[in-house]
Amino acid sequence: MNNQVTIEEQGLRDGIQNLDVILSVEQKLHFIDSLVDAGIKRIQIASFVHPKLVPQMADAEAVCKRVSKKDGIIYSGLVLNLKGVERAITAGLDHISCSISASDTHSQKNARKKLAEAKAAFLEMVKTCQENNIRARGGIQCAFGCRYEGVIAKEHVLDMVKFHLDTGIEELALADSTGMANPMQIEELMNSVKELAGDIPLILHLHNTESKGYANVYAALRSGVRIFDTAFGGLGGCPFITSATGNIATEDTIHMLHQMGYETGIDINKVAKLSLEMQGLLGHELQSKMYSLLQKDDIAII
Repeated sequence: MNNQVTIEEQGLRDGIQNLDVILSVEQKLHFIDSLVDAGIKRIQIASFVHPKLVPQMADAEAVCKRVSKKDGIIYSGLVLNLKGVERAITAGLDHISCSISASDTHSQKNARKKLAEAKAAFLEMVKTCQENNIRARGGIQCAFGCRYEGVIAKEHVLDMVKFHLDTGIEELALADSTGMANPMQIEELMNSVKELAGDIPLILHLHNTESKGYANVYAALRSGVRIFDTAFGGLGGCPFITSATGNIATEDTIHMLHQMGYETGIDINKVAKLSLEMQGLLGHELQSKMYSLLQKDDIAII
């Protein structure tokens, strides 16, 4: 079994998009550089959405243009429409996540489009990426449940997977945007998705809303998933999902993975220090468990 696991850090996008505090460009650049120094090879640094709806992302172009890019590191951005793709390309990104929702209700709240409209827009987004030699990652939000619609039928999700794959995307991410997934559901669905995807890399974006996020990581590993989105400190949450809470924490995830014998190449202590720094900026504790434990000299971390 392949014991190498890749982490895509999303703390500077999903992690901060729901915060009351708005970080400066300089603060974001500091966190990005520090995450790279910790050994993280993939970082989503911005989303290209309407600044009035998500003011934390209003400086997306400035962040992308000023980031000090290092060889071997993927700096990506999230887009929800064609304008977002065009903005991301102009900002100099060569890896773009084109994401739509499996839930019609969530799609209308998140992207202001019904699902059929969102799928048509997705075709345009991927085509534009391909025409500009941009690596396109397809994404399916609310793949495991929706707070507005409840259960999302497996057949519907698999139909969306086929739709995504037919566009020629180079990677496919399924998101438990609401944190409703359970381990049996994860393993069953990802086994089916893997059969359809073939050699296309699969990614899971998990939230820990119902405290099942790390159990879901284990179930996904059993299904062969080796790329996970995380956010340092367990930051995160969607402005357009009721009761949305944070992503699975980067330091908690890699600690569990290392204990299980998987390799990530990430220094957990460096990530934990960033979470502690973010706690100071926000003025309250974060959802991660490991960053606080690692600061205590009298506790053994195995």
